[in-house]
Amino acid sequence: MKQQITRWIITLIFLGGWGATSVKVYAEQKDPTGISFYVLRVIYPESEKGGVTLRAYNKTPNAYLMQSWIRPVDFTTGDVDLKDDGHTAMPFIITPPLQRFEPGEELALRIRRAGAELPKDRESVYFISMKAIPSQSKPKDEQISPQVNLAIVSNMKLFYRPDGLPESGVAGAAPDLKFSLQGDMLVANNPTPFWLTFSHLSVGGYALDKSQLRLMVPPKGQQQYHLPPGTRGDVEWQLIDEDGWNTAGQRQSPSSH
Repeated sequence: MKQQITRWIITLIFLGGWGATSVKVYAEQKDPTGISFYVLRVIYPESEKGGVTLRAYNKTPNAYLMQSWIRPVDFTTGDVDLKDDGHTAMPFIITPPLQRFEPGEELALRIRRAGAELPKDRESVYFISMKAIPSQSKPKDEQISPQVNLAIVSNMKLFYRPDGLPESGVAGAAPDLKFSLQGDMLVANNPTPFWLTFSHLSVGGYALDKSQLRLMVPPKGQQQYHLPPGTRGDVEWQLIDEDGWNTAGQRQSPSSH
């Protein structure tokens, strides 16, 4: 039976007063207030010639200015490439790039190809970045300094999937991973055309932490994970599939080099 680990509502909470901000993740059955996205990743099939849509919901009494753009991945961390200055040409565009977001409103963000060539034998991955900027109100007392409103950015992975890849997707790719131990490094080899993200990865009962799990295994490539000295034993893993579910658990004895 599948286990759901990432099928949640991501909500950006903007607290009152002096612009304090926080991010909260709620279970799907709840209906929180905030700016919400009901998915954690976007799959863009090549067959969708007109693009794909990501929807955001403003479940607050306040208006925001929503800024959206596409950013590259820093493959050394698995996060957004913070060195990118925004001038790098991206193979996708997102519209509207800037939109006032009224209370109770639904915002449809349309993502489309921008004409750049992408590999046809494997997935490509990018980030969708969305910044919600709170509207500012004029202080009633002009002697009081205006409050500082802080914006918060939400980043969501965008996977571009060419036609012709196996329909089994991530779940079908999970058993195909091969592992080896090279000193105190665990090496994951991925012969499939999919970018793979672990929800769980352990060696001999030692579970890797979230910072390492963010490191995706590239299609037709490999990724390395640091282990405490002397860690040995079977590798156990699960992946995050297209809908945010855990794939079935896998177990393998790693080879040694």
